[in-house]
Amino acid sequence: MKHHLLKIGLVVAFILIIVSCKKEQTASDLIVGKWQWIKTIIPYGGKVSNPQTTGFSQTLVFLNNGKMQEYKNDILINTSDYIVETNSSNPKDYLLTNSSILSSHFYFKSDTLIFSEAYVDGPVYYYTRKK
Repeated sequence: MKHHLLKIGLVVAFILIIVSCKKEQTASDLIVGKWQWIKTIIPYGGKVSNPQTTGFSQTLVFLNNGKMQEYKNDILINTSDYIVETNSSNPKDYLLTNSSILSSHFYFKSDTLIFSEAYVDGPVYYYTRKK
């Protein structure tokens, strides 16, 4: 009986170790999925645009294989390769590089993906994760 309990205890300990060693998600992991554009703000001047004001929707799809798909009104308009890099001076700030976006800084806030070019008086794009 003691031998049986020892085996069960070892199995439980092993499972707990495996579960506690969960891999931390990187920005490359977090960006994978579908993202629906919700608004763009141009900080210099305060102009705001969104699907209601522009008359179209936009969706970005980031795939595990390093491909990004761009949709406008649910029609695929572009597919490109992408790379995600971490900003060494700010680990919560990332850089997306692909063939259609030369490079763009982004970060996550809850279920929102935010591309920000505000540091050069550029626009800030907000996307929410589609389920």
